[in-house]
Amino acid sequence: MPPLTSRITPDDHVAIGASIKAAQAGILRQAPLGSTVHQEAIAVMASLERLRTTMDNLLFQHVHEDLDPRQIRHMVYCPGASLRQDYSVGEEGVQDAFAHWELEG
Repeated sequence: MPPLTSRITPDDHVAIGASIKAAQAGILRQAPLGSTVHQEAIAVMASLERLRTTMDNLLFQHVHEDLDPRQIRHMVYCPGASLRQDYSVGEEGVQDAFAHWELEG
């Protein structure tokens, strides 16, 4: 089987990052401290944070800074950042791994 890393594109990373951010936001709900729900929420948040960190490291291993002139890879898994698709890509997209994405806001 080929290594998993060979099948994850920069666009895949953006989609995975958005999913992790949405999941983290959905877990943040009120629960009585010390309750089972609260303990489970803490465990899930810790797991998502480990996944986010692992995916972020993988992204930096596979997208060299030369292919990221706008430094988008710093924002893919950043909890406070949101990316949106940009369909107005010109010739500069050839040298940009995130050519179809831009930072919202």
